[in-house]
Amino acid sequence: MQDVTVQATNKEFLNSIANNDYELPADIDPFAFAQALLANLASPDAELRDELSCLILAGGIIDKQRLSTEQLEQLLLLTIDQEHLFYHIGEKETDAVFMRSFSCLIIASILFNDARSPLFKTSLVQQSKEKLLRYAQEEKDWRGFVEGKGWAHAMAHLADALDQCAQHPYMTSEDRQEILTVISQLIPLSEPLYHEEDIRLAKIAYHVILGHQVNEAFIAEWLKMCSVERDPDVIAWTRITNAKNVLRSLYFLLQWDNIAPLVVEQISQALRKQDEIYLEKLISD
Repeated sequence: MQDVTVQATNKEFLNSIANNDYELPADIDPFAFAQALLANLASPDAELRDELSCLILAGGIIDKQRLSTEQLEQLLLLTIDQEHLFYHIGEKETDAVFMRSFSCLIIASILFNDARSPLFKTSLVQQSKEKLLRYAQEEKDWRGFVEGKGWAHAMAHLADALDQCAQHPYMTSEDRQEILTVISQLIPLSEPLYHEEDIRLAKIAYHVILGHQVNEAFIAEWLKMCSVERDPDVIAWTRITNAKNVLRSLYFLLQWDNIAPLVVEQISQALRKQDEIYLEKLISD
């Protein structure tokens, strides 16, 4: 039997798994293989990292329930540690972002899998939430697509992880309020979010609202937290554009499903106010 660390870097072998509906060979140890695949999340090779390793981990091992609860817990603990979610945290414009960003996708997959029939320790889900919120504050590299290396997309992948975390049955209203508060802090970034991060962020709030998981008073306050002061500098314009795009995405998600009409109207008023300020400034200039 080949060493799983060798198999995990053999793209021909990995492609054979992908082409077989992500079914692992019978003679492979799924847990050892999963750990070996984690290392590939740091690779600048988009095919090895994204199309093979991440999808085999999520689709062929986690979703197909090839691991025991204890092994899934161990894998989650690995993924949220300093060598994965926090790998070289604080760096910008380096390949380390791939490990951090794609760790978020594996965290999302693990939490989604457990949420269907929760068996994890409550403390582990809480720990995962805390780590994700800390990561949201400490990540500095929000690039979307990296030429020649594929998607980094840390904001979108973080949003996916926070979405699954917020929807885990162990999360309380207070936990979800914490998550939404951090989202309100991410929305007005000074870097443009133009790779559809807006819809991924909006979906977190959409699912919370859809499930009536926080009270209406908090949502009203949260919408105010998402508002950005309009200043004349370019950075402020980028921040307000990011915020408006997220609110617009949330508006249409709710409108299309014809839910939460009060929230829809509150979003409409917030967006109208931002544009009225802009139009008034144009007239005065």
